Amino acid sequence: MSVTLNTKLRPAGKANALRREGLIPAIVYGPTMENIPLVIARRDLHGLFSRITRSSRIELSISGDEQAETIDVFVKRVQYNAITDEPIHVDFYHPDPNTPLKLHVPIKVVGKAPGQEAGGFLNVLFDTVRVYGLSKDIPSLITLDISELEIGEGIRVREVAFGEVTPLLSPERSLVTIVSPRGMEIEEEEEEEAMLETAAAEEGAPAEGAEGESKEE
Repeated sequence: MSVTLNTKLRPAGKANALRREGLIPAIVYGPTMENIPLVIARRDLHGLFSRITRSSRIELSISGDEQAETIDVFVKRVQYNAITDEPIHVDFYHPDPNTPLKLHVPIKVVGKAPGQEAGGFLNVLFDTVRVYGLSKDIPSLITLDISELEIGEGIRVREVAFGEVTPLLSPERSLVTIVSPRGMEIEEEEEEEAMLETAAAEEGAPAEGAEGESKEE
């Protein structure tokens, strides 16, 4: 899925003043280009983030003093107003089209499993899969059809068509399973024990530095 978004080169002025004019500051950057400050009409962002995923390619049209340029980008980060929850800044990433990259692709589960009708529960083990490939081949979504799964069955990585990209998970790893009520209880207990073990192992270890937030006036 590809979406087109119109932007303009950012004019002079403070970010808050631009926002009062209905413009959202943004920036696009990547390994083959210089950073370009932009603005987006607030109305053009309405509903955008509900229509795309983290791996959706966006055709970014940049208008400036010269002829408009269009490049493929991914949304890297969105900053929101803490009170209104409206976007106040967007980072776009323009990848090198000839260099593979790693990206998390969301999973969407469709269908109703016979195992659910028989009293089983759907257990989603991964909500994203990290893949490796060229940006043009990265899917915006991975759809898993569970309409034929019975209790005790699931969908493994090797059973999913990933096209031209490579999943960075073991082929035998299950992405979703249909488990009995007792099986769900056991899996939840095992997950809780694993979390406790991880927390114990990390206790006393130095915390990783958080990524710095960009600031604007």
